[in-house]
Amino acid sequence: MRKYLLAAAAAAALSAPALARDGAPYVGAEFGAMKVQDIDFDIGTTRNSIEIDHEYGYDGAIFAGYDLGAFRVEIEASQKRATIDGFSSANRLFGNNFGTVIQNQRDFDDGFGRTKVRSLMLNGMLDFGDDEGVSAFVGGGVGYGQAKIGIGAFENAPRIIDDEDSGFAWQLMAGVRQALTRNIDVHLKYRFFNMDVDIDRNQEVGLFEAVGGTEGEGRIRTHSLLGGLTFNFGAPPPVIVAPPPPVFVPPPPVDVPPPPPAMQTCPNGTVIPVTAICPPPPQPLPRRGERG
Repeated sequence: MRKYLLAAAAAAALSAPALARDGAPYVGAEFGAMKVQDIDFDIGTTRNSIEIDHEYGYDGAIFAGYDLGAFRVEIEASQKRATIDGFSSANRLFGNNFGTVIQNQRDFDDGFGRTKVRSLMLNGMLDFGDDEGVSAFVGGGVGYGQAKIGIGAFENAPRIIDDEDSGFAWQLMAGVRQALTRNIDVHLKYRFFNMDVDIDRNQEVGLFEAVGGTEGEGRIRTHSLLGGLTFNFGAPPPVIVAPPPPVFVPPPPVDVPPPPPAMQTCPNGTVIPVTAICPPPPQPLPRRGERG
């Protein structure tokens, strides 16, 4: 019986999903949709001189980390990309090569271009919830980002901005995850990313001089909704607790009646114990003489 109990316990432990990865490394990847907040560039003394609007883009990342228990640390490499939906300027765009058409125009709903960001981040996350069911996590990260921005008004004209910048970046994250097997998890994550950027004018366009400066200062902020997959290495084997050995309980004592005493049959036919003495036989009566 003990063997059957141990086999059943082992089968149940192996079939149950386990998300606890204490003391184990992991790798993963994630991908999803991203929205870039409007980027406002301050140029010279003119605040919000250029405002860039984006269409929805994508955000993808690969990561590797180590689970310390309730806290995880990981390194993440990601790339974000979105196309320009349009842009506007607080000033008329006095360009060397644009002519009078652009000199009096401030809104470019048909503007084109793209914004691309690559980053390398160090993240830390706190885990909450049921390790073998649905759990949640929150965290943040800091690191290095590289952004490239290009916008133009017309396809046949030089781009107004076509520059890149790199520097410090930070992000915040929150999400939920679920174990599929002992080694594979799936997750859904929200990520907010922030990076300050400085861009220089296109040398062929005199835009920045027209608004009082040669450099634009702005901030890239993105919101991403990501789905991902994580593979955990060296997940600890399930702990099988053997049932305690059975305790031998002696049966209650059984009252055994004493054996009947040995008996003997006396000459007179009575039955008595062998330890007793048979009664003597009766004596014959004396005979009387004849009278005569």
